[in-house]
Formats: sequence, C-alpha cells, structure tokens
Amino acid sequence: MKGPPQVIFLALGAIALGQSIWQHGRLPERVAAHFNASGEADGYLSRGLHTAWHLATVLFLTALFQGIAVLQARLPKDYVNLPHRDYWLAPGRAAATHDWIASLVHLLGSAVLVFFIALFHLLYQANLNPPPRLGAAVWWLAGTLLAAVAAALAALAVKFGRKPVA
Repeated sequence: MKGPPQVIFLALGAIALGQSIWQHGRLPERVAAHFNASGEADGYLSRGLHTAWHLATVLFLTALFQGIAVLQARLPKDYVNLPHRDYWLAPGRAAATHDWIASLVHLLGSAVLVFFIALFHLLYQANLNPPPRLGAAVWWLAGTLLAAVAAALAALAVKFGRKPVA
C-alpha cells in the first residue's frame, strides 16, 4: 500500500540523490570526509569518490528500508517475531498489521535519510571553509536519530505489546 509515509520516504530518497549531484561540482577536489572527535578533518577522499560514497549510501539505505517494508508482508507467519503473533497476523488483521509495520519502517527510514541529508550538508559546509571543521551539530543529529529509533521501538511496544482483547 502506498501511503503518505512511503511517499515521504521515497521523496526524501530523491532529495538525497539530488543533493549529492548538486554538491558534487561545488566541492573541492580533495574532500574532508572523516573528522576526529574534536571536529578536525583527519581523512580525505577525492571529490568523485566522495560523491560515489554519498550516492551509494543513499541508494543502499533507500533499497534497504523499502525492501524491509515490502518483504515483511511476504514472510511466512512463523518467521515474524511479534508479540501475540497469532492475534495480529490472523487473516482478518494481517493486512492492517503489515501496513502499520510498513508505515513505521518508512517513517524510520525517513528519519535515517533526514539524518544523512543533514550529515552530508554539514560535510559540504565544512569543506567550503578551509580548514574543514565539523561542529557539534553532528552530535545533535546523532542524538535526534537515536531518539527517533527509540520512538519507533516504543510505538512497536505500545501497538503490539498489549495483550489483545478478543
């Protein structure tokens, strides 16, 4: 089922790919791609390799989350590890359960893509101002992503953890 979470997820994937292409010609030939804990650049890539890494990351993550969202509905019931599995995957509820899980996977994938869009933007900004330096914003990004993962796990626990009323 194509719903708003999937549309948002795929749009973010397209935005991330466009970002990579847009940034390519604006980056220096030697791109700072790794930074130590104090934000100083300590690893470099060629511009082409950095762009290839950016594109590969986005394509991999988009395929991974889309694949999980699609495949989870096709798995045999015995392979699904879900509290009260027999209730949630009963013939009358299975489609709605799989749709809910797919939506959650797309929302979590969207959070991951937003993280990488913002991270690659920070890398881009750092490389425009020599010497390249990555500020504390990367730690805020990581914390926000961890909070999104925690929220997704909490949503799963709330939705499926309660004992169903028959």
